[in-house]
Amino acid sequence: MSPGRDSRAGNVLLRIDFGRADLPLVRAYVEESLTRVGLRAPESLGFMQAAMEIAYNAGLDGTDPRCLELSVADGELRCAITDGGPGLPEDALPVAADTGNSLGLRLAKELSGRLEVRRGPDGRGTTATVAVRLADGDPGPS
Repeated sequence: MSPGRDSRAGNVLLRIDFGRADLPLVRAYVEESLTRVGLRAPESLGFMQAAMEIAYNAGLDGTDPRCLELSVADGELRCAITDGGPGLPEDALPVAADTGNSLGLRLAKELSGRLEVRRGPDGRGTTATVAVRLADGDPGPS
């Protein structure tokens, strides 16, 4: 696992390639990033749980490579998690985003209010993204 920032995109707070054994550290890095961006309870708690539900799904059921990217764009904090498995069939993507095709996805949507599910890069794997609107006073990345 190697946390880092993508120097080409100033809005990326955190980018982590991870495996199953790294999940506790992933949680710590995400929590630290939420503190840096100024997201406070109760939004931070729901967002953290939503992000970790998806990360645990990827960590336990997905295949390598697995990546979590936390970013700020358009007044939102976004957490996108991608795995390298075969991905969901195209016709399953709307169902996954709307109702969640697993308990983890359903819970992530309930906690964050927003869930997007799409094919991963190059059509492989799945990317699930949760997002929360930042308050006008939240500073974004520092």
